[in-house]
Amino acid sequence: MSIFKLAAAAVITAGWLTAQTGATLPLIHDSKPRVEAPAEVDWKMTTRPTAGGVLISLKLHNRGTEPARLGKAYLVDGWLDLPPAAVALSMSGWQIPSLVKRINERVTSEVMMQAAGGSRALNLGFVSFDRIYTEHAVWPEAGRLRVQSWCDFRQWALPPGQEIETEELRIAATADGFRGLEEWASAVAARNHPRIWREPVAGWVGWSWVDPFHSERYEDVVRRNARAIRERLNGFPIQYIWVSLGNLKGRQPGNWLAWNYQSFPSPPQKLIADLGASGFKLGLWAGAFWLSAQLEDKVERLNSALLRKDGELLFVPHREIGKVYILDPTNRKTHDWLRETFSTYRQWGVRYFMIDFLDSISDVITGRYMPSSYADSTLIPGPQTFRRGIEVIREAAGPETYLLASTGPALHSMGIMDGVRAGSDYGEGRALDGPGKGFYPGTFVINKADYWTSHRRAMEAWASHYFMNGKLFVADTGNVLSVDQPIAVSDAQISATIFGLNASPLMLGDDIERIAPSRLEILRKVFPRGGQSAVPVDLFESPSPDYPKVFRLNVTRNWDNWQVVAVFNFGRDMLRRRVSFAGKQTVWDFWNERSLGAHEGGIDIDVLPESVRVIRVARERDHPWLQSTDMHVRQGEMEIESAEWDAGASTLRFTAVRPAGYTGTVFLRAPAGWAVAEPAGLWIARDGSDNTLTIRVNVEFGPTGRVSRSIRFERFKP
Repeated sequence: MSIFKLAAAAVITAGWLTAQTGATLPLIHDSKPRVEAPAEVDWKMTTRPTAGGVLISLKLHNRGTEPARLGKAYLVDGWLDLPPAAVALSMSGWQIPSLVKRINERVTSEVMMQAAGGSRALNLGFVSFDRIYTEHAVWPEAGRLRVQSWCDFRQWALPPGQEIETEELRIAATADGFRGLEEWASAVAARNHPRIWREPVAGWVGWSWVDPFHSERYEDVVRRNARAIRERLNGFPIQYIWVSLGNLKGRQPGNWLAWNYQSFPSPPQKLIADLGASGFKLGLWAGAFWLSAQLEDKVERLNSALLRKDGELLFVPHREIGKVYILDPTNRKTHDWLRETFSTYRQWGVRYFMIDFLDSISDVITGRYMPSSYADSTLIPGPQTFRRGIEVIREAAGPETYLLASTGPALHSMGIMDGVRAGSDYGEGRALDGPGKGFYPGTFVINKADYWTSHRRAMEAWASHYFMNGKLFVADTGNVLSVDQPIAVSDAQISATIFGLNASPLMLGDDIERIAPSRLEILRKVFPRGGQSAVPVDLFESPSPDYPKVFRLNVTRNWDNWQVVAVFNFGRDMLRRRVSFAGKQTVWDFWNERSLGAHEGGIDIDVLPESVRVIRVARERDHPWLQSTDMHVRQGEMEIESAEWDAGASTLRFTAVRPAGYTGTVFLRAPAGWAVAEPAGLWIARDGSDNTLTIRVNVEFGPTGRVSRSIRFERFKP
């Protein structure tokens, strides 16, 4: 590590930095660090070499006798050595889409920015970001690309004689953008060791087709769907029933402990106990820092804890609830209020929360609600004030409770919240509250892939957060899975593909008791949940307004390895994409249940408008082998325990696992020249294009949930 003081006008050249520290600023030239602060503030730069680049930070010292208000501290202000046609992943910092953009105008990005151009890529990523707001910008200037990375203290006052260090910035060059993203996430995880929820998260929320506020009593909907899940999806790990708003008296934020006995006649403890007897945990929605203006007694009680701007109360103008005030996340009254609420919920047995509308306390992170001050002026406005509030919820709710952050900061929730909503309300329905509210006169929106609750937003969230999932937090890129009619079959397949490959938490939006049997079968193809997320292979090749279309998942099991590739088409014209691979591979079309034969080096995939193709790509063998299944989108990862070829006995053996009572199909492939020696009970088809065999093996799962089959083959001469 090197620490050195710079003059205010110092310019860091590549040669100078190398001479001083042995490190370089890869792909950045003539950087001029600077700090917006009074003259009494001195600053020094600290550098540490890291793989492929350097870690840098600035240390500020107030040598004056008065508090010094700090603005932005620029760790980088220089020129980026990438071609003018370069692109950058712009992280919004919350649920607004994070997109790859062409750098033909100013592009900003919170915390981390990945730039790529030609065969070069540069990752600018803060590895700490829990105290000070961090941002990057890149834009064309004078025929080159100007780049800046800074920390914004938001006029926080540094006491006299005190010092503070900025967040630490990692600058690393890589051969491609994907490696840059993944290595940055690993570096952040290694530095911060965030709490990671390891158990797959799945539950039911409903709302897509049943209005529990106007059409049917909420508790009745909950109870019959809980029964239906254990009957129709029995054996799959679905552990949460999420109730949203219906538990609150008057549906008013702030009425957290005022139970809505009209919608839920059973007391909360009774409902939770009954759900627990069926293996469920109750989850609730909580806009924890909201306080409805209609709750006048609570507004009076908490008035001194409400945020203000220029002396006036800050509020959210909600079209369905009305005026909502915002609690100060640093105020002790707020902390007492939150502790009372969430410790009571914990005593009841609530074990899942969606903590919503965190943008209201995020300050500069989302920039939507910017109070004049906070109760605790020692905290820096932004990440530090935000995290102080959610820390209280974490403590009161307990470590056994899953906390999902929503409509607010994503990365800044790391280590406190378990899950982070990376996108919008994908797959959700709305109550029939009347004209101008929700999706009235419907409960769900169909046939518009770029609608804010539809496919494109979910896929953009997946593409821009896949590398964080399971490293920094659980990236909730999906939200709700709804597939029932009148959703088109192709749209249901798109949704199931997204959830089958994104490794996201999943809430069921359909009425499970009444869902069409064919759509129930689609739901089953995403359970159990997979642990790894597919990668958007064309992320940097499809900048906005285009979108990523090809996602690839590498699956490795002890009996084989293969790829699952999804090609999405949200347009109204036919789409063709080349899926490349090494060597000769066999290809299976999952949704069409069709062998596409063996191909050398790649295959062209044609995708119908507003649909998806999912293929399984596996090494061609000279003997019979497992080709696919119809049980899971991942086609073997979650439902095939083992497979082996016994060359001496010319026998293929496999073991499949699935909950008791289910049936499924395993598809085998036999090269030309092989025949099934004992064909009874099998469906055997010869492919007219190459004389290979596609063999259907039906499997029925008994009490053990495990089925082993042996299929003997023999060679023949055509």
